[in-house]
Amino acid sequence: SGEYDYGGIVFPFNTYAKAPEQYKFVVPLGGKHYAQAFDGTKGWKIDAFKNETVPTILTGKAALAMANESDVELETPFVDYRQKGHQAVLVGKDSVQGKWYFNIKFTRKNGGIENYFFDEQTFALVIKTSPATNVELGGTHLNITSGDYRDVEGIKIPFKTVCEANGQMILTITISKAAVNTPIDDKIFQP
Repeated sequence: SGEYDYGGIVFPFNTYAKAPEQYKFVVPLGGKHYAQAFDGTKGWKIDAFKNETVPTILTGKAALAMANESDVELETPFVDYRQKGHQAVLVGKDSVQGKWYFNIKFTRKNGGIENYFFDEQTFALVIKTSPATNVELGGTHLNITSGDYRDVEGIKIPFKTVCEANGQMILTITISKAAVNTPIDDKIFQP
């Protein structure tokens, strides 16, 4: 849980994720809420701020687009990437703002290309660049910077993520609380 700062509009959020690819995102505010979820096959969303009372079911490409937009993958795409049909190539070292990073070009089996920049000393992911999957951004190139890594039950989690498009900050995500291996009932991912 934490807060989103979307171009100066700040709101709280709670998110839940369960392997292999179940996910739910909720924005509770002023007695109403926005929610979207993906159960591994289909997705849904409901926006009480727009007075919606029935969830919109998403299947096929629409469900996957929502899942991809939300970075539903719980496991880094680098795990078993060859078996999943992806390619990863070490481009080399690049300097970004005076620091050195390992630059990995990652090509997904669907042809999507992303670049990952890992800290030369800690090997933590610091920057990911990729085209936006959000329809509203129309494929704009995104720079996603992760930082403020904290240890949560032996796993390093970035507590701050900043998304930029065309040099302009569009979203800052600040986590206030994270838990790992907490039991989650599959029912919360259903509409």
